Amino acid sequence: MLLAFEKTAGRTFGTSPKISAKFQSDDSIGDEAGVSGNTVRNYIALNNLIPELMEMVDEKKIALSPAYQIAALPKESQEQLFDTIESEQATPSLSQAQRLRKLSQAGELNEDTMLSIMMEQKKPERNDITLSGDKLKKYFPRSYSPKRIEETIFKLLDAWLKKRQRENSR
Repeated sequence: MLLAFEKTAGRTFGTSPKISAKFQSDDSIGDEAGVSGNTVRNYIALNNLIPELMEMVDEKKIALSPAYQIAALPKESQEQLFDTIESEQATPSLSQAQRLRKLSQAGELNEDTMLSIMMEQKKPERNDITLSGDKLKKYFPRSYSPKRIEETIFKLLDAWLKKRQRENSR
C-alpha cells in the first residue's frame, strides 16, 4: 500500500492505514456481493435505525434511499418520526428524509417541523412505461416507423379492451 507521509516536528502525517483498510474492506465486500463499497456502507448505516423503522424497511414500507437518510437521525428523532408515520399514515420520500436530516444536523428539527414535512403532499408516482425498440421489432415489419408502431399498439389495445368488455357483459 502506497502512503504519502510528511514528517513535521517528529510526527508523521499521512493517509491513515485504518481508514484506507476500512474503505478497502467495504469495497472488496461490495465487489464480492456485486455492489459498490458505498452501498455496503449504506447497508451498515441501516443498523442505526430503531427497530420499528428497521422493520418498516424490511417490509418495504420505507424505501432504502430515505432509510439511509433517516438512519443518520438521533434515536429520539427516529422515535418521533415513527410516531409521526403512524399518526399520518405516510412514510417519508427521499427529499423529505433529506430535509429531516439537514434540519437535524442544523439542530432545527422538532416535532412541529417534522409533522409539517410529513404532512406535505407527495408527487404522485409516475406511471410511464417504456418499451424497448429491440423487443418490439420482432412484431413489426422493418418499414414501420416508431410512430406507426405506437399507433398499431394502441389499436390492438383498443380492440383487446372492447373484446374484454364484451366478454364481461355476457
